[in-house]
Amino acid sequence: MHGLHLFRTKARCINCHNGPLFTDNDFHNIGFSLYGEDKQDLGRYTHTKNPADVGKFKTASLRNVAKTGPWLHNGMFQDLRGLLNTYNRGMPRPKRKAAQQDDPLFPETSVHLKPLALSTDEIDALLAFLDAISTLPYPVNRPVLPGLD
Repeated sequence: MHGLHLFRTKARCINCHNGPLFTDNDFHNIGFSLYGEDKQDLGRYTHTKNPADVGKFKTASLRNVAKTGPWLHNGMFQDLRGLLNTYNRGMPRPKRKAAQQDDPLFPETSVHLKPLALSTDEIDALLAFLDAISTLPYPVNRPVLPGLD
């Protein structure tokens, strides 16, 4: 219950992860586009060509999130605790380099993101909540095919 309370309040997760699927089905830039680097990913801009969409990715559903790693659009995080710690720090906020001062495509990180000041116990509670909304895979028995004994 404490994790749910944090999810809805101090951790601010509910801003983007809401509704029955824990997603607003919108696109946000959380700072991991690696814009201007070798491995940049322009996100939604690749499809829309709208400069406001550079670095934006669709908010993932949190259903079964504890079982669906690695996390983020590129699988950058192998550990859910590490991802929560990064959200806790406010996510990356890329700074414009001198050569990017007039770059109309430089991505702007979402205003929803800011340092959260969560304690280790609060992150533990959030992890417990995320585990609670995750289920074990439904067991399916392998069918027995005729003539393959």
